[in-house]
Amino acid sequence: MPAILLGLFGVLVAWMMTLPLHRFKELRPLTPRDVGSEDATATTAAVPIRAVYRQAICPSCHHVCRASDAVPVLSWIRGCPSCGRRFPWTVPLVQVGVPAALLLTWALLGNSIENGWVTLPYLWLVLILAAISVVDLRIWLIPYWMPWLGASVGLVLISLVSVALGDPAAILYALGGAAGAFLLFFLLWLIAPGKLGFGDVRMALLLGMFLAWLHPLLPIYGLLFGSLFGLLMGVVALLTRKDSRFPFGPALALGAMCAIWFHEALLQTLL
Repeated sequence: MPAILLGLFGVLVAWMMTLPLHRFKELRPLTPRDVGSEDATATTAAVPIRAVYRQAICPSCHHVCRASDAVPVLSWIRGCPSCGRRFPWTVPLVQVGVPAALLLTWALLGNSIENGWVTLPYLWLVLILAAISVVDLRIWLIPYWMPWLGASVGLVLISLVSVALGDPAAILYALGGAAGAFLLFFLLWLIAPGKLGFGDVRMALLLGMFLAWLHPLLPIYGLLFGSLFGLLMGVVALLTRKDSRFPFGPALALGAMCAIWFHEALLQTLL
């Protein structure tokens, strides 16, 4: 019964998330976007690129989409209700991926940790990482507030569960993981700002906190898996677009979730 309710909750939340996540657009000068030239150099100024929240409009007929237009399954087949144009692939991605990830998190963590309440913060993590990943895949930008919102709510949940379980020291592990991951990515951003966006730096803080809460060494695995997925995405981008640049947020998110899902097997290798 909990799995059925969680699956239905996931379908409903994914539907509610679909339209808002597809309302984010780029705000940039009226020129084609060149990711490689967005950072300032000795002779050029930085190009102002940021995410803005606008209407979700069909590019063919300019129909303003509503939540009823993005009903799961039906919208994948029908597309735009005005002209029939297929919705982007990120629509079924979020509507299938969110329920699947919630159920997988519950199945792998709820049965492997003594108290199932520990799983609740990670269900929140699934939702915020899904939102970050979809927006980053669409426009190669992470809205600045999303990692901060994820970390703030996550810290509250982690603190409540830690105190309830009589292990308040775990909060310090989470804060240490957040600080360590943020510092590492901040240094990488300073060294190579054109290769890493500051949204990824904010995201590292969020991931470091949740990974370290399970185990202080788990952020290492999460960042390693994220780098491997990023390498794979870079190879695919190079083969398909002749350009190795790609949005790093989804790779970091998937790497972190893999480390969380399979943390027991990973940590046993250290024993």
